Amino acid sequence: MPLITGQDCDIANVKAIIAGDQSMSVFKDTKILAAAVAEMTDQILKGETVMVNDTENYDNFAKIVPSYLIESKFVDQSNWEELLVDGGYYTAEELE
Repeated sequence: MPLITGQDCDIANVKAIIAGDQSMSVFKDTKILAAAVAEMTDQILKGETVMVNDTENYDNFAKIVPSYLIESKFVDQSNWEELLVDGGYYTAEELE
């Protein structure tokens, strides 16, 4: 069987991981992303320097684009509950 992977850990994919039909998914916690975007927007509105944590890796062939990266996590059968349920992203009932 080929390995089946995904991105964003939507409910259907997490259920497939739990059932053993999908091996893993990449997860970026949107709560962390939203908090960073809100802070960056506030900085723009106040005329402040916008926070970035990467000034080397995103080259659009015109310039290096300053970016704010959040940590990606790999979700699989060994950690889905810890990352997604205990982390408050989904309830256990949503993943039944």
